[in-house]
Amino acid sequence: MLVARSEARIGRAGVKSTVLLERQVRGTVVLRDELAFDSRFAAAAAGRLEPVGHVFLLLAGRFVVDGATYPAPVAHILGDDELERVRDGSRTFRTDGPRAHVIQLRLAKAHVHAPIGLAHGPLRLPDACWDAAAALVDDTRALARLLDALAAAGATDPHLASTLFEQEPERFSRLWGALEPLYATYGGTTSLKQLAASLGLSLRQISRDAKELAKAFGFTSGYRDALLMLRLRTAVLLLSAPEAAVADVARVVGYGSAIAMARAFRDAKLPAPTVVQDAMRNGAE
Repeated sequence: MLVARSEARIGRAGVKSTVLLERQVRGTVVLRDELAFDSRFAAAAAGRLEPVGHVFLLLAGRFVVDGATYPAPVAHILGDDELERVRDGSRTFRTDGPRAHVIQLRLAKAHVHAPIGLAHGPLRLPDACWDAAAALVDDTRALARLLDALAAAGATDPHLASTLFEQEPERFSRLWGALEPLYATYGGTTSLKQLAASLGLSLRQISRDAKELAKAFGFTSGYRDALLMLRLRTAVLLLSAPEAAVADVARVVGYGSAIAMARAFRDAKLPAPTVVQDAMRNGAE
């Protein structure tokens, strides 16, 4: 399993994010303080909708959809157009609270045995699933336990845990060692040529390794697109902070100025940062 972490704070508000990459599972653990997520303002991943389901587990906070509020713990199985590739006409939701702890597991639709989509309402899970989810918050090695618990509850394929790798090939570990710091700093401008130089490899070799890694882990877009989405989504989260100024958010996520961040929002087809900030703080659905 490949793991990367990032953290950002403004005043008393902050977010910690951990990404877990496996062949059949892409997981994210997000711990937020005094921040809200609203999928209306979620920067969309590049590419077409994919046949996947997102197991969305809220361990702390509240989940708001269509005017209904669900306190944690609550689970949903989201479609790709409800989380990674939100677009016009998508059903949207919001999670907020003094603390919000979220686990997301991205699975192929064939490996999801529960109805996919917000229209189906919350997914009922036994305590064993929530205990395993809480363990994963503290220890990434608990991913197998959570997958087994979800399978036992009839929500996912029973063989997913057996697909986890204990040891990644050296070429993947080497490349990930160079990419991991970029996740922590939202460094989406680093080129493959720069990565090759930092590893002492040829551009041809690093390009081959990057393509093999993307294929193995099911990435349809490059690492820079993934980092850009992380940067934009973190910016939107931080705009909901009670003490955040737009310029402060731009600085924390690596933009040179508020104007540069506004341009990035426009390119991602998001409203202006000030518009997003007002909406996020007002909590309007």
